[in-house]
Amino acid sequence: MRSLISRATVVAAAAGALLISLGPTTMTGPAFAGSVKQPVIGSFPINDTNVDPGVSAACGFTVTETDTGHGRFEVFFDSTGTPVRAQVEENFTGVFAANGLTVDVAGATRMLFDLNGGETDAGINIRVSLPGGGILYIDRGRLVFDDNGNLVSEAGSHPSLHGDIDGLCAALTP
Repeated sequence: MRSLISRATVVAAAAGALLISLGPTTMTGPAFAGSVKQPVIGSFPINDTNVDPGVSAACGFTVTETDTGHGRFEVFFDSTGTPVRAQVEENFTGVFAANGLTVDVAGATRMLFDLNGGETDAGINIRVSLPGGGILYIDRGRLVFDDNGNLVSEAGSHPSLHGDIDGLCAALTP
């Protein structure tokens, strides 16, 4: 289950790269007005280790997630040069670890951020597999959140979103 902390990090990285690449004077001024600003495109590594609070709470013991991979972002502008939308793609592999045991994870997700509010995620948010083979569960499909982070639409299967991770907890229990 990718944590909201990781998503915040991705958005912050994209925003930081945007600000660095554009500089303070290219966002405003008469030369920019009325022109179509090309999207700012960049990439970033994923190298993240954190305690997953949702999985830890559900399992009753500390579960750490470690992920590696890569991401790509595009930031889109309106005719005045104001950023209005960002698209972030993540591809990662990793493990959940607890009690000396590990479970493999992977994901490939596209997140669309309306910078005036709201987010849409689509793809395989997470696939959780046993090291010897077999899939415990897959969160896949589309999720739409409002500007307060509330889920407003769900298509597909998202067991971890609904706390249906008993198989993961069992796999990490000695």
